[in-house]
Amino acid sequence: MISVYQNKISNNVTLRDYESMKRYIKLIQWGRQNPVAFIEKILGITLMDYQKWLLSESWTKEYVIWACSRNAGKSFLIGCFMMARSLLFPKLQTQIISENWTTANDTFRKMEDIASNNIKTIVNNNTVFIDELKKTKSDSDGFTHDYKTGNKCELCNGSKINAIAGSSRSARGRRSNVNVYDEAGFIAQETFDVTEPYMSQDSSFKLGGSFDSDVYPQDIPNIRLYIGSASDTNSNFYAKYKEGTKQMLIGNDKYFVADISCNIPIHPTVDGQPVTPLLSQDEVDRKMRENEIAANREYYNIFDHFDLEDSVVSRTDIFSNTEIFVPKLSWGGKKHKYIISYDPASKNDNAPVLITEVFKNEDKQICGRLVHMENLVVTYGDGSKRPMRIDEQVKRIRELVYEYNGRENIAPYENVTLLLDFGAGGQASAIAQELAKDWEDEAGKKHPGVYDDENEFSVLWAEGYPKCVKGCLKLIEPRKYRNALFEAAKVLVPQGIIKFPPPCPKYDTLVLEDGTEKKLSKPEMASLIQMDLMKEEIVAMVRIKTSVGNVTYQLPPEKRGKMHDDRNYVFVLACWEIRNLREEEEYGDGVGLDYSNMFTKKPTSNENDPWLNALGIHGSNKRVSPFQGKSPFQR
Repeated sequence: MISVYQNKISNNVTLRDYESMKRYIKLIQWGRQNPVAFIEKILGITLMDYQKWLLSESWTKEYVIWACSRNAGKSFLIGCFMMARSLLFPKLQTQIISENWTTANDTFRKMEDIASNNIKTIVNNNTVFIDELKKTKSDSDGFTHDYKTGNKCELCNGSKINAIAGSSRSARGRRSNVNVYDEAGFIAQETFDVTEPYMSQDSSFKLGGSFDSDVYPQDIPNIRLYIGSASDTNSNFYAKYKEGTKQMLIGNDKYFVADISCNIPIHPTVDGQPVTPLLSQDEVDRKMRENEIAANREYYNIFDHFDLEDSVVSRTDIFSNTEIFVPKLSWGGKKHKYIISYDPASKNDNAPVLITEVFKNEDKQICGRLVHMENLVVTYGDGSKRPMRIDEQVKRIRELVYEYNGRENIAPYENVTLLLDFGAGGQASAIAQELAKDWEDEAGKKHPGVYDDENEFSVLWAEGYPKCVKGCLKLIEPRKYRNALFEAAKVLVPQGIIKFPPPCPKYDTLVLEDGTEKKLSKPEMASLIQMDLMKEEIVAMVRIKTSVGNVTYQLPPEKRGKMHDDRNYVFVLACWEIRNLREEEEYGDGVGLDYSNMFTKKPTSNENDPWLNALGIHGSNKRVSPFQGKSPFQR
C-alpha cells in the first residue's frame, strides 16, 4: 500500500494510474483517520466498546500504558493494533519485545491466529492481512518462525513485524517505529535501556534527491506500548504507569494511560448493548479465595507495594533469571546432583518439596536451577485440602530421594542432599526417625535409611540401623538459621545464581527456547503451578526490624493470614545450601593459624617469629618487656 501525491513530485505515476488508484488511496487515508472503523469494516473484526476506546486513544500517542486485567483481551487487541498500523503505514517497523521467547512468541501467535481466523470466539473468514503478506515460498502463509532471528512477517508495502526471540539484550542496534512490551511488569530495566533507543530517530526524518518537505506530510509518531497486568511498585512497569498518569493529567498529549480492571470485561458492551462477558465473576471470586494478593494484582490492577530495601527478592529479579525448560521429574543422568528441600506439615499447612539441580555455569561457579516442586497435600472427603499422613509423606520423600539419586546401580544417595525443616510444628522429629529406618520399594528391593551425623538426636535414632547412610540428610533448625536462609536468597538471586522455571502456560504446551513446542504432562503442569505459587510467596517476603531492634524475615502485616510462606521456605533452604557449597568450593575447610608461639614461655629463638617481630623483639632468647624504654605516653 502506497501514498501518491498528484503532480507534486516525480513518482513515475501517470494521471491514468492515479485515477485507477484514487479509491484505494482514499481508503488508506480514511483508515489512518479512523483506525477503529478500519479494523471493523476492512478486517472484519467486531470490537467491544472499551477496546474501541483503547485503540482510538492510543493511535496517535507516543507513550501508551495499558494496565489490564487478566482475560481483558489485551493480546488480542495488540494483534489488531499491529495489523492495522502495518497495513496503513508503509515501511513501518514493529518489534514485539519480552524477556523470554514464550511471551514474545505468544503475542506474535495471537496476531497470526487473528489473521488466519483461528480464534474460536471470532466468526470471520477475512483474509485482507494474509493477502498483503509477502510469501517467500509457494506453500508459505507469509509468517516465518525462527527462534534465532525471531518470528516475523513482511507486508507488500514494506512494513515488518518481528518478535524478538529470547532476551532482547542480544538484539542491539535495531530500528523501530512501534515497540510492543507485552507483560511489561516483568521486563528488566536493562531490556528497556537496550530496546527503547530503537526509536530514537524521529519518524519524520527523511532525505533524498527528489524529497520535498513541503509535499510529504509529517509522519505519525513512533509509539511505545507498555502492556500488562499490574505487578509491584518496584517494577519498571509501575514507574512508567505512574509517570504516564502524571503526564496525561497535566495535559501532555504524548501520553495515554488506561487502567482496565476486571469489572469492565465482566460487563462488556458493543455499541452500548451488553454482550457475553470475557470473564466471569465466579472465576474472579475463586481466584480471590485461592490467593487474594495475586487476584488483587491480576484482576483489580492493585500493584503490590514493597520497600525495595526491605524486600528479599523482587519480581524483576525472578523474571530476569527465568529459563525455559520442562520440569525434571527424575534424575538427569551422570554428573547431575540435586538438593531436595522439604518443609513437613501435619495438620493445616502445605507440605512442599522443592527439587533444585546443582550445576556449574560458564564461569565454573556453582549455581542452582529449580526443576520440580510437589505439595504433599491430599483432598479429603469433606472437600478440605490437608497434608498427607506422616507415613505417606515419608514414603513419598523416600521415593523422591531414590528417584533423583539415579535409582538402580547408583551408590546410595551420592547424588542428593535432603534438607528437612526441623521445626516442631510439622512433626519433623517423627519423620527423621522414620527416615533412619531401612525401607523397601514397590519392587521389593531394600534400601538403607539416612541420618544427619551432625545432629545428636538423629545419630541416636540411627543406632539400630547399621546400614543407615550419613551425609545425605541435613536437619535445619529454623530458629537458628532463619535469617541466614533468607540472606542467602537475597544475595544469590540478584546475582543470577538461582535459575527459575517458566510460568505455567495457559494450556498444556510450552514453547522452548529453540522455538519447538513441548506438550506437558499433568505432573509437569502441576509442578509449574506449584512453582508459580512459590514465586508469589517469594516476592511477598520482607525484612522487618522488631521493636527490640532484631531483624527477621516474614510476610508484611497486610499479607499475614492471607497467603502461605512454606513454599518460600523450601526455596530459601535450597539457596542456603547453594551458598554453603559455593563457600566450601571457594575457601575449602580453611587453614588454621598456629598461635602456640604466642603462649610459649621460653622460645628457643625469636629471630624469625613474626608475632614477636611485630612487638619489636628481635635476635635474643631473653624475654624483653614490650613496655620497656621510653613511655609512649610521655610528652
